[in-house]
Amino acid sequence: MSRVGRLLVNADDFGLHADIDRGILECVERGRVQSVSFAATGRSVDWNKLRELLRQGVYIGLHVVLVGEPWASDGRLLHGWKDLAKQLLLPGHTMKDAVDREVRRQFQLCSENGIDPACLAHVDSHQHVHTFKDIWESCIRRMQEYGIRRIRVPWCPSIHLIKKNFAGLTLQILARHRAADVPGFLPCLGLARAGRNSTASFCNELVYAARSSSPDIELVAHPGITTPDLESCYPDWHFDWSCERNALLSAQFVEAVNANGYAFFAPAGGSHAQEHLEEKGS
Repeated sequence: MSRVGRLLVNADDFGLHADIDRGILECVERGRVQSVSFAATGRSVDWNKLRELLRQGVYIGLHVVLVGEPWASDGRLLHGWKDLAKQLLLPGHTMKDAVDREVRRQFQLCSENGIDPACLAHVDSHQHVHTFKDIWESCIRRMQEYGIRRIRVPWCPSIHLIKKNFAGLTLQILARHRAADVPGFLPCLGLARAGRNSTASFCNELVYAARSSSPDIELVAHPGITTPDLESCYPDWHFDWSCERNALLSAQFVEAVNANGYAFFAPAGGSHAQEHLEEKGS
């Protein structure tokens, strides 16, 4: 098969839990993950490790967390995207302003911990809430401020890859609206079975991506090491982090990437990342 394009495997949720971090780092070390999205407010976020990954040429992005974890700005906790959406629909600008402050605060945490936001490769969010209009606009403002080039548009390149429920269909509608603002965005794989993908499901999605003739794509992955502690922290997720880790590390996955005409993204320019690393901790 002739070359179709490039595949960027991005691991979400770095910094939320040490067992997630362990799985992500193993996939990075073995070349199966080229991009990492980290939670600046996460309980296990390792800023030294993030600086090291930048120096290695790993694409690093901010995973804006507005649900499921306490906010850094005022400590509030919203349990999920539905709670956040209801708050944003209330009249007035109280919640919109609060969201903007929290997004700004999470970028500030990067600066305070030795990572200039200007060196970030992308922005995305927990449960893809950045597709909500007010959050999207807040993220875009920060991106323009720091010169960040890419924001995730969680749009699937084939109807076969869409999660067939209300949340999945709503996400695709929102993503399609946001796509109009972002020329050349990367369509996404891995969304329909997020946190529960297997080798077979990853390989199957690559087949549909190739059929859609998408030149470059992003595979959104959630590798980790499934442990009782991790499961107890996020019992409502019903994730199988080890399954996704094993799938990414499998020989079958690499074979499917090649067979469908994709090549993994090359490492980011290490010199560019190094220029933007602040003196603190480097």
